[in-house]
Amino acid sequence: MMGHEELRAALRQLPAPELSAEMWPRIQRSRVLGVRVAGQQRSIAIPWRWLAAAAIAGVLIGGSWIVSLSLSKLGRSSEMREPFGDWLRRTGMLPPDDPRGSMSEVPPPRYAVITTDDLDVTRLTEGTWHYTETTTTDDVLTRLTGKIAIRLVRSNYQGRPAFMVNQGEEVAGIPWGLRADTTHLDAASLRPLRTVAYGKHVRFLQTFSADSGYEAIVRTGPMPLTRSSWTALPFSHDALFINDWSTTRLAVLLGAFPLARRWSGSLYQVGYITQVPQRSNAPIDLRVVGTDRVTVPAGTFDCWRLTVETHLWRGERETFWVSRDDGWLIKRERRYSDVTVATQLTSYEPGS
Repeated sequence: MMGHEELRAALRQLPAPELSAEMWPRIQRSRVLGVRVAGQQRSIAIPWRWLAAAAIAGVLIGGSWIVSLSLSKLGRSSEMREPFGDWLRRTGMLPPDDPRGSMSEVPPPRYAVITTDDLDVTRLTEGTWHYTETTTTDDVLTRLTGKIAIRLVRSNYQGRPAFMVNQGEEVAGIPWGLRADTTHLDAASLRPLRTVAYGKHVRFLQTFSADSGYEAIVRTGPMPLTRSSWTALPFSHDALFINDWSTTRLAVLLGAFPLARRWSGSLYQVGYITQVPQRSNAPIDLRVVGTDRVTVPAGTFDCWRLTVETHLWRGERETFWVSRDDGWLIKRERRYSDVTVATQLTSYEPGS
């Protein structure tokens, strides 16, 4: 019969599906802000390690040589071991093989970088957009997995004109829900100036100048932590970038982009500055690939269809449908081998 340590090692080598483009940033975000995110449906969350411990206990007590033999074969399979080991390293359960690995081979922008001169900020609309996110498995089972609100209003930052963006996950009875960020953007270039977010016992801050960014994380409570760092921005002073861990904030900025048939452009994405050795910045590549008439809960819209490729975590591709009239994000979709994640506009509230 397989020993305790051998079985534990074999369980760690079981294959698992790839995390979605949104999940890993959310996991890191939750760790930093001290928030445990609960789904919309009532369910029992069982930690992976508990499952492993339960499996080990069951095998040891029951003496199931069949399960032991199967797991020993899995442990010798490099096809199963390597993807699962990579997943464990990305979730923080195992240390990275090479601390420099995730920083290497950041691809260059695929298209011309979007600059201040390319933007028309007069086309931006003030208001609040409400979205729902659904997950469909095997093209059959669809369930609601989240509600998102994002607001754009004109404001000021340190005496200069700015746009203020609030974005968060909505939970019943809790306005802006579990995560609420406030970001000030320069009114002309739309480059971020400052982002602040609060979680349980945590304050998260990012500030940016023309050529550098600073980040501070202060956590109190039972696990105190203070961490800060800065980085030089490896792109020009007029290049557009977002300091977000997903592409959500693009929803309220797309109206300023010069979208047209066969248009393409790239901007930069800056994530955690203090989370070395992870990539702190990488390009986002956008390209208009067609037009569609799209119906969502908020209505029917004539849209540009864009492919959006991100490279901050791993190469991921999603599709945006953007209203041709006002530049609103109407629908967003990410497809994986057996799962489709769709975000749809449900309503819009004008004004501030």
